[in-house]
Amino acid sequence: MDYSGSVYEGGEVRGRIEGQGKYLFPSGTTYVGEFKDGEFHGKGMLIFKDCGKFTGTWERGAVVAGEYAFRDGLPYEDNPSWSYCDGVDRTFFRERVEGLRPAGDEQLTNEHPVRDIPKGCYDIGRGYYNPVDGLVYNYSDGALIGGLYMGETEAWVKATCRVG
Repeated sequence: MDYSGSVYEGGEVRGRIEGQGKYLFPSGTTYVGEFKDGEFHGKGMLIFKDCGKFTGTWERGAVVAGEYAFRDGLPYEDNPSWSYCDGVDRTFFRERVEGLRPAGDEQLTNEHPVRDIPKGCYDIGRGYYNPVDGLVYNYSDGALIGGLYMGETEAWVKATCRVG
């Protein structure tokens, strides 16, 4: 862990990670749950920074069962009839839960009211993308939170995301 930048808090047996614990990866992803002989083993949760969480059961480091929920609480459904965000259904998850807003107060993002973003920047959900420098910044304080967007990713952002 010293070399990888990871941080672990929890039980150990014979110098190996074991029992209940919390493991923080350098990416900001956190695993909270059970370990055995240095591996995820038993019930646990992977919490992806600014994305969502996977709650599941592991056996010797491999997932046996589990489910993913996006940051806003929408559960992911792994089936061919998934209708959310498929190009035809453009409702936000919050609209599915709370219903549509009245005319004149439409919902433009899953957050309502929308967050302010600088002119010419793009709302990408976890922050805003500035095409001038190719970087992603925090909505509230403008702090840098992400690296360069290039090629297909940048084209997708410019074609689909709300612009300030």
